[in-house]
Amino acid sequence: MKLVHTELTGEILKEGKEFSEWIIESPALFSGYLQELYGQCEKREGRFVLSDRDKEVDLAREVEIITDPFAVDLNGRKILNKLYAELGEVSRAEEMYTKTLELTQRIQEYILQLEENTNHILQFNDEMDISGLLKMMDVKIEDSEDFFFERLCSYIKNAVNVLGVRLFAFVNLRSYLTDEQMQELIKEIIYQEIQALFIENQERTCLKGGMRYIIDKDYCEIF
Repeated sequence: MKLVHTELTGEILKEGKEFSEWIIESPALFSGYLQELYGQCEKREGRFVLSDRDKEVDLAREVEIITDPFAVDLNGRKILNKLYAELGEVSRAEEMYTKTLELTQRIQEYILQLEENTNHILQFNDEMDISGLLKMMDVKIEDSEDFFFERLCSYIKNAVNVLGVRLFAFVNLRSYLTDEQMQELIKEIIYQEIQALFIENQERTCLKGGMRYIIDKDYCEIF
């Protein structure tokens, strides 16, 4: 995919590049561009354009911004909603349909037995809401990683597999990771066949294999 901004001369992220380092030294520009990108990911208007093979795609659907790597939630609302929808489809598919019917019947029988042990006449829905059942049982993706770097990698995998994210934008991630960890993260990005944009407010050692787009304090573009 390719990412550009109508106000800038070059491409922030190019087709065929797994990642890009976008270094913005001016605090005013840094906060301004970041606020605009975040807004577009929340379906607001903006001047960033993301395209795939010259066809524009929706930033809100394809991009995930991570400003705090310590706060990533493997079971956030968006992931759980997508997960429950996916599991609901699986429950209705041919391989699981019979078992789903059996479970529904057993639950109905259980409710009728409850009714027999009370003075009430009960009414209930014959069709089972799988998403509601999963929520009631607190079904989640296993979160067994104790260290934030490993959890970050796990989050990336889940966001790709469940949400279909194709571009991650990390803000000042190099303040938290060593160069070795950054290269490990890039390996994961390549393995997942997605792209990454590392937005930084200062220049650091160059990462291998990607591209750089610098806007210095004098607002000069270097790419």
